[in-house]
Amino acid sequence: MSLATPNNAVPAKPKTTVVHTTSKGIITALIAFVIWGSFPFYFKQLAQYNAVEIIGHRIVWTFVCLSLVLVLTNRWQWIDTLKASPRLIGITFLSSLIIATNWLTYVWAVNADQILEASLGYFISPLIGILLSLMFLQERLRPLQWLAVAFAIASVLIQVVMLGNLPWVSLVLALSFSVYGVMQRRTPLQALDSLFLETALLVPICIVWFMSSDVASSSLSFWWSKDIWFLMLAGPITLIPLLLYNKSTKMVAFSILSFMNYLTPTIIFLLAVFYYHEPFDSQRLMIFGLIWFGLFLFSIDLWQNRPSKLLKKENTV
Repeated sequence: MSLATPNNAVPAKPKTTVVHTTSKGIITALIAFVIWGSFPFYFKQLAQYNAVEIIGHRIVWTFVCLSLVLVLTNRWQWIDTLKASPRLIGITFLSSLIIATNWLTYVWAVNADQILEASLGYFISPLIGILLSLMFLQERLRPLQWLAVAFAIASVLIQVVMLGNLPWVSLVLALSFSVYGVMQRRTPLQALDSLFLETALLVPICIVWFMSSDVASSSLSFWWSKDIWFLMLAGPITLIPLLLYNKSTKMVAFSILSFMNYLTPTIIFLLAVFYYHEPFDSQRLMIFGLIWFGLFLFSIDLWQNRPSKLLKKENTV
């Protein structure tokens, strides 16, 4: 939502902050994206567990890890923000359900041998994101952005026609991740604080589900067994790349970081095709080819409108 300005007023130019890229920042971001891209290795090891059970543990142990971080860093300023705007709790609860849906769909896809569909979802996500920016943030799309979105829509339609099915895994992942991203842009909370509150709101639901469902976690003895340790890893595995990514945003230019975002779905794609040997025929090549070309156009637009170039243009006016 943008703020309207009076007809006779000249809107102030937004302040553009340029981040200078460092080699340390590149390495930090690279580690984060590689960890995210390698998630199939971890979740494949948990295939014997119910997907909802895995996500329940991911939420619980992410909450535990975040609690330690907040205590050690004395990071409680967000409480004042909630006091000033209590409705944020409801909004954050909604965003927690959305990101939990994303996590659940991804884990199900990995363990159902749908990793290729998952990678397609994260390739589509940036293009869905710019559409949502148009709808909810009232941002104008530039010509190349419109063209990139058109290629994404064409790829989905081709899959429906040629393969006879809607890529629901890809669409759920792309939509949930993009909607979550839009909500994060609208919240005054920082990423870590927001994720802590989201997991805190979901932990009671997870515990009730563990106690009432016929799954391994419903047994009290399971929580004291050796098996729990592997599920506990879901907490640090979720938190570590997020911390690294947040750190890299202050050491890597936005344009470069945006291009690096494609590393995660690329790694997932390569694992699906070359490691897990999921079928990749000419029809799927056409579908992915359209998405990749759309992302290529999107990347050109991103580079042409990078913050450093805009700042240089402002300074020469």
